[in-house]
Amino acid sequence: MAEFTVNFAIETLASLLAQETKLLRSVKKEVESIKRELEFIRSFLRDADARAAAEEEVESNGGVVSIWVKQVREQAYHIEDVIDEYILNKAKNDEHGGKGLTGFLRKMRCFMNELTVRHGISSEIKHIKSSLADIQRRAEHYNLRHIDQGDVVQHDSRVGAFFVEEAELVGIESTRHQLIGLLVSGKSNRSVVAVVGEGGLGKTTLVGNIYNNDAVKKHFDCQASITVGKEYLKKDLLRKILRELYRSTGSTLMEADEMEENDFIMKLREHLKDKCYMIVFDDVWKIEFWRDVEHALLDNKKNSRVMLTTRNKAVAEFVPFSIVHVHMLEPLSSEKGWELFCRKAFGSDGCCPPNLTELSECVVGKCGGLPLAIVAIGGLLSRKNQNASEWRNMLDSLGSKLSSDPHLSDCNRVLSEGYYDLPHHLKSCLLYFGAFPEGYEISFGRLIRLWIAEGFVKCNNHLPSEHVAEEYLKELIDRSLVQVSERKPSARAKSCRVHDLMYEIIHRKMKKCDFCHFFNEKGLSHISKTRRISIDKCANGVLDSIKNSKIRSICLFNVDELPETFATTFVADFKLLKILDFENAPLDCLPDGVGKLFHLHYLSLRNTKVKELPKSIGMLLNLETLDLKWTFVSELPVEIKNLKKLRCLIVRRRDKKGPYGEIAKIQEGFGALTELQQLRYVYANTEVLEELKKLRQMRKLGIRVANRDAKDLFAVVQNMKNLKGLYVSVFTSGEEPLDTQSLAPPLCLQQFSWRGMFIEIQPLWISKLQNLTGLQLDLIGSTNVSMKILQALPNLVVLMLFVRDCDEQLHFKEGWFPKLQGLYLRDFKGLKCVMIEKGAMPNLTHLEIGPCPLLKEIPTGIEHLNNLKKLVFHMMLKEVYCMIKKENWENVTKHIPQIHVSYEEADKYGYYFYTSKYLSSLSAKDFEKLIEEIEVE
Repeated sequence: MAEFTVNFAIETLASLLAQETKLLRSVKKEVESIKRELEFIRSFLRDADARAAAEEEVESNGGVVSIWVKQVREQAYHIEDVIDEYILNKAKNDEHGGKGLTGFLRKMRCFMNELTVRHGISSEIKHIKSSLADIQRRAEHYNLRHIDQGDVVQHDSRVGAFFVEEAELVGIESTRHQLIGLLVSGKSNRSVVAVVGEGGLGKTTLVGNIYNNDAVKKHFDCQASITVGKEYLKKDLLRKILRELYRSTGSTLMEADEMEENDFIMKLREHLKDKCYMIVFDDVWKIEFWRDVEHALLDNKKNSRVMLTTRNKAVAEFVPFSIVHVHMLEPLSSEKGWELFCRKAFGSDGCCPPNLTELSECVVGKCGGLPLAIVAIGGLLSRKNQNASEWRNMLDSLGSKLSSDPHLSDCNRVLSEGYYDLPHHLKSCLLYFGAFPEGYEISFGRLIRLWIAEGFVKCNNHLPSEHVAEEYLKELIDRSLVQVSERKPSARAKSCRVHDLMYEIIHRKMKKCDFCHFFNEKGLSHISKTRRISIDKCANGVLDSIKNSKIRSICLFNVDELPETFATTFVADFKLLKILDFENAPLDCLPDGVGKLFHLHYLSLRNTKVKELPKSIGMLLNLETLDLKWTFVSELPVEIKNLKKLRCLIVRRRDKKGPYGEIAKIQEGFGALTELQQLRYVYANTEVLEELKKLRQMRKLGIRVANRDAKDLFAVVQNMKNLKGLYVSVFTSGEEPLDTQSLAPPLCLQQFSWRGMFIEIQPLWISKLQNLTGLQLDLIGSTNVSMKILQALPNLVVLMLFVRDCDEQLHFKEGWFPKLQGLYLRDFKGLKCVMIEKGAMPNLTHLEIGPCPLLKEIPTGIEHLNNLKKLVFHMMLKEVYCMIKKENWENVTKHIPQIHVSYEEADKYGYYFYTSKYLSSLSAKDFEKLIEEIEVE
């Protein structure tokens, strides 16, 4: 973790040297020297971090190397503070000017201030240089090594997990049966079965049980099982495979120590050429692992199988698609998790005492279906008295117990291992989950924008930062360190979180390296060195606890009330802030002093009661993200045009009572924001469209226009070569109807929405949008004609239609919409019948229908939608109740896990609903009573 901090300081120094040569002329050599010292120290840090981690395994506070790493980190923080304060002071001086006597006096005062700043930074740099020299001497004293690769931590033994007795296993029966089927049947070609899942999920135990299965042993001529781990030499791995294969057949491998890599490959191919073999590679970390073994494990067309376990999906994806089956191992269900816990905590009878039921359920919930955690914590509790208070104390101190209790050491090691394997930039990204409350589901977009604002995302001249950040998050998900908690119908991640026990580990590491301090109701303590603070539930006393600290970030969660002067004091006292995240906070206004936060990169007022922005917002010259979604802001101040670094501007009213509904007005001059990549949602007239012409970097645009300006809008966006998402809301202004043939969206579009004005679909331009994955339209005219046109879009994943004057019958034919995953049919008021042929929409997972007051039958052929996971009927309680009571309902819907029937909108976030299961349980009389209650409300 210190490595990232040092890297950040090095980059900051490099930037300063490039930009501030004039003021720093007297100390330039010293600054360059500090940069070189840091680069030298950085080369020791990977070894130091690994040794510090090993020290922490033995003693919670670490040893001398841990102290050294902490001192390096603090010096890097100090360097960052000195530079940021220098830049802030320089910016203040640059503001002053003017003409005449007043202007002259201001310039003189500015000159004196510059001398003071120059003297201050000179003495600070000398002090830093002396401290770094001392740190470097101690690195040599501790014999720290130069390391260019990732952290090296002692690998845990997996032998015990491989030989767990079958009687002790819970919840693997169906998975084991499925995987054994893949091993002993199928094509004669060599194939690979990859079992992927997070640490502690039981991959080794499952594969070990399969490996030792009698039916599997009988099927194969020879077997070998190899634990690979993070680090290996290819030659040693090949030697180990060969020895295991010889041992399994009772032979002895001679002269193995003298053999070269090619000798091993040839020997393996010779040994396996006539055999039906099975080889298991457990705990694979290296992505290119398959490249190291594929030539040695020849395809002898004798039903041979290779099995591997890994945490990283990328390892499995590296194997050619045609020969690999990837099995994503799921956590235990709550029922199976309970069964396993009771067996471990309460003995063979597995009977939980009533006084411990609630606490036991909390433990199982916290383990999140991880068998390793359930077994470890259940085993620890089995040694405790069956006393509720003793169990409660253990549960409350679980975070510290993970690192200190020997019964949990394996669990701690397995979970921590994924963190230690990360490159330094991803460690910071993972630690950032600790800045959110436990179990918090973090919006994908919010997380990415915060990472960028923090400086975690490396600049790439060829790709936008948002794309690089998405790749970071994908890698954390692929490594099974981050869980996708909700997906959009397009299958893209919508929100994510970390496992509760991983959260405990993150929290512990975060606290040790002063990454973030988490304030909650459990008490406040004075802190001075942390870079970030998060406030959960209670903000009282926080300001006193962080006096004199160099806070860079603040996030608020679940806060019902803020002290009266909280926001004003915060922006006045913490001048180095980079992030102000007030999302969902009880905030009514933004203080004018916010304009003095020169370093601010990220400002979110989402879902607050803020009505307007102060004019000082225009002083935030480094602001990159301004999020005003679900506020009461209707008009953006003209000073917005000064924010030349702004990349993301989102604004949308919480209600539709503003002068422009839920859309905001933007002032002339915003065309100066040439870095802007996302602008949503603003009202546009002719003047605004002229300004839009200057924004060539735009990637997402949400805009409201009159029908007379729609054609001009499309002419403007044609020049936005990077535009991926266009969201248009149109209102009629009494002129002639819009000629939809003249609409020509950019061909690069991936998301397109047209709302507010019903149009007839035009095949001439819609068929050209070959990259389109998401489409939302207000249509008028023949629904089946429109569907015939739309189904030809080759990459369409999500389709939402609002239709006026629709056909009575809607027919989806075989082969239509091959990639569609989400279909929304809204306001089809004339629709009476839906027919779905077999082979239509084969990948559909999410279907929403309604209101359709004339639709009395479940869509014919819905049983053909084998992948459908969720079916929603909107505002159709009576219609669906009639469907449910018909004989065919159960047969045609039994494959659908979730069926909801909404009856009321739940503001902007969703809807209130009943499940079909509940409705089916109601008698006709009870249902009538339910309808009456809803209508009264």
